[in-house]
Amino acid sequence: MQKLLVITVMMAFATPGCLDGFKESFVSCDNITGECKYEILRGNEYSRLHIEVNYVTGNAPDSDALNLLKQRIKEVTDKSTVTVSQSSFGSTDNSYTLEEIVDLEASERTEFKGGNTFVVHILYLNGEFSDNSQALGIAYSGTSFVMFKEKIEDASFLLISSKDIEKAVIVHEFGHLLGLVNKGYQSPHDHEDPDHPHHSNNEESVMYWAIESQDIGNQLDGQPPNNFDEYDLDDLSLLKQGKL
Repeated sequence: MQKLLVITVMMAFATPGCLDGFKESFVSCDNITGECKYEILRGNEYSRLHIEVNYVTGNAPDSDALNLLKQRIKEVTDKSTVTVSQSSFGSTDNSYTLEEIVDLEASERTEFKGGNTFVVHILYLNGEFSDNSQALGIAYSGTSFVMFKEKIEDASFLLISSKDIEKAVIVHEFGHLLGLVNKGYQSPHDHEDPDHPHHSNNEESVMYWAIESQDIGNQLDGQPPNNFDEYDLDDLSLLKQGKL
């Protein structure tokens, strides 16, 4: 998240080579964050979307956050059905490099796109991202992102609950899989933050840079947004129509 914002997007963008050979069946779009946006948004090739969640024991996703993500997917894509599966695994680590995250996905993930179903993979980890301890989430490939459950809980305070933060972060990271903002396309709207590439300059957008940072409470007034703003939605509509 942020400065190394590269956190979500940037990390993947800068290091696509880390994913080389991750899965032989992967096509090129799977290796770079945002490159699978058309397959996710449209329903002609993949009419269904499945979300596979693997979580470190004791760090399961909040059910409301998963339900909100399903709702957002149905709102912005042409998928007829959105399903979720979950499984836990053990880990004694409390800090994860990008390479370790990719290795964890390779060992825990069991579902991949095929037939009429596109698959998004989410890792829920304890601990923190070794390259940026402020990160609450990272989108690191065309189909995958990670959520740092303990960091999300630590980011909460009196006025903002961990559940509200988790809802915002999970939609934010999914937004990066959709290419927001300006990843692989150029928006007709001036809504990318020049200081935080591939993030919105609008504090009321879920794609605002601070959403995925532990400093979220100091950057936002009130509850964090968990929905795309009008410019985000217009970008997604134009991408879906093939106009971007």
